[in-house]
Amino acid sequence: MASLRDLPIDAFIDALSIPCCYIDLDGDVLLWNGHATTLFGWERAEVLHQALPVVEHLESALETWSPLLLQYPFSTTAMTPFQHKDGSLVYATAYLQSFSIHDFNGYFLAFLPKGFGPLISTEQFNLLHHFQSMIEQSTYYLSANAEGVIHEINPMLCELIGAPNHRFIGQNWFELIHPVYKHNPIADTVRHALVSDRIWNGEMPIYSKRHATNVCWLNLTVVPILSEDGDVLQYTAFGFDVSDKKRLEREVEYLAYYNDLTGLLNKKGWLREYRDILQSTDQTEGLVHIALFDIDRFKIINESFGSRVGNELLLQIKERAARYLPESSVMFHPSGGLFGVLFLEQSKEEVFQLLRQLQYELQRPFRIYHHSIMLSISIGCVFYPSATNSLEELYTRAESALFKGKRIGVGTIQFVTKDMDDAFSRQIHIEKALYKALEEKHFYLEYQPKYELKTDRLIGFEALLRWHHDELGQIPPSEFIPLAEEMALIVPINNWVILEAAKQLKAWQPLVDQPLSMGVNISPNQFRSESFINTLRNIKQQLNLNPSDVILEITESLVMQQTEEIIARMNQIKRLDYRLSIDDFGTGFSSLQYLKSFPVDELKIDKVFLDDWLTSKSHLLNVIVHLGKSLNLHVVAEGVEDQEMLDHLKTTDCDSFQGFLYAKPMSPHRIVHMLTNQVDNKKH
Repeated sequence: MASLRDLPIDAFIDALSIPCCYIDLDGDVLLWNGHATTLFGWERAEVLHQALPVVEHLESALETWSPLLLQYPFSTTAMTPFQHKDGSLVYATAYLQSFSIHDFNGYFLAFLPKGFGPLISTEQFNLLHHFQSMIEQSTYYLSANAEGVIHEINPMLCELIGAPNHRFIGQNWFELIHPVYKHNPIADTVRHALVSDRIWNGEMPIYSKRHATNVCWLNLTVVPILSEDGDVLQYTAFGFDVSDKKRLEREVEYLAYYNDLTGLLNKKGWLREYRDILQSTDQTEGLVHIALFDIDRFKIINESFGSRVGNELLLQIKERAARYLPESSVMFHPSGGLFGVLFLEQSKEEVFQLLRQLQYELQRPFRIYHHSIMLSISIGCVFYPSATNSLEELYTRAESALFKGKRIGVGTIQFVTKDMDDAFSRQIHIEKALYKALEEKHFYLEYQPKYELKTDRLIGFEALLRWHHDELGQIPPSEFIPLAEEMALIVPINNWVILEAAKQLKAWQPLVDQPLSMGVNISPNQFRSESFINTLRNIKQQLNLNPSDVILEITESLVMQQTEEIIARMNQIKRLDYRLSIDDFGTGFSSLQYLKSFPVDELKIDKVFLDDWLTSKSHLLNVIVHLGKSLNLHVVAEGVEDQEMLDHLKTTDCDSFQGFLYAKPMSPHRIVHMLTNQVDNKKH
């Protein structure tokens, strides 16, 4: 009887007792054996010269295999879902090898399904691995008996380890594991996998003279060779050296979780390393304190002395702080001049004394490259148990305490107080509720009337965003809008506001004879977003609304940036025929000289200048009105709450006003009532 080695290639794959096939580089099937038909349902005639049907997204798979097989001529997949002809999934490990057959280049695929047995005879499996001598030449290979005793090992693996093959014959193959990992449960993991899944693939650390200073890692696949009764005859293991990949992974992990300069955990690494610390504290009924200490004006030190001095300063701070902190504490380094300390078990009084001592020591002069540098250190601290059970929230509260202390003055030590804790809890509550507020329609609009100054005639409205929370009650815009900005929610919220306000204007305009306009505040983030322009186009097209009736109010601070992007966006809006207004004008005087170049229609004078006139009778208000009119802008006075103020405005060229003197913000229902009944709109 001819040996399997002597069979032609098509007869050879038919003789193998595993499902297998050949495909060309484009994925078309060249050879297909009977076991593949049994496993996948497709007959040979159905698949020959057709794209391999068992792999979903075949083109993408080929793109993955090609570079892999350039590096490793033989590879495996993990237990992978393949497609059966009837549409069901077949789970199998695929063995993939690059081959050239009669001038055809392509891939040999063998499939080992989960629970498939007997898998393959010893002769067949050895033939598969030694076919065209490729496996022997390109992988690290050994075979062991059912007890794991090595009886064959190839020269490549011997060379990698740095010892002759007779050194390993008769040893248990788990003795190859690096001594550093001898207590690691990897051997038990492999044994369990081989018993339950029959195949194991993973990364194993071994000793290697080639990697004398580091552990050598092999990506190994271990396959049991079974008898016809299903008993294990031997194990065959083969794989590739992935030590460089593991080294790169360690370097990437280090950069992700450690500060590259000081070697301390960064914020991300610290949160990961101590993610269970609060649960441990609960179990022991202990205390945890988190303190953040920051070098005041560290940026100035870097700019004045250079980054070389700044880096050395950070290293000396780390060393000096470590000398005065308890051994039980953990120091970490989130960024720049900001350090953190995790205190375990100490009381609040002890932590305060430790922080005072630390602050004193760090504020003594540092001698760096002939420079004597003195620092000011500010500290924020929070303790647990507290109103939160999240380590990240505790960090945020310590950070807020630090910033609050800095607002009081540099060199402070600020603990989180009960009031601060309550404020943090409210903020977290609001942040969580913000995600649902728009979807569940908790936002609504009120509208403040705007009047012509000379005639007291109603000429329009300003839309004002409001939020009523079921538990927290009415939440002021000054509280939730900055949070929405931080959470990147302001754009969808603002887009809803302008659409809702435009719909209301369209509904109200037929109720009166005179023209009505609608002012809408636009956040800087919304102004820059592409969805904003799309929203404006949709309003113009779908509502059949005259865009010039809508006034988009942008902040003076945004205008002052004077970037090409900002001016280009303003011109885009003007081409759509919307009007532009500069809101709260006068708070940034450097913008006055640029005002002439902006394509704006309206100027809204900030209330602070009206209040200034009431208290000091300053001419500044008149100057701003005159400036606006000289540029042919419509000038609006905001916040008119006093009759004397209104009488004075009527002596100027100001065009219109809004304020509590005539009308507070109203609900849409009240606006409709006001318009339809033509009541006197003054002094509501």
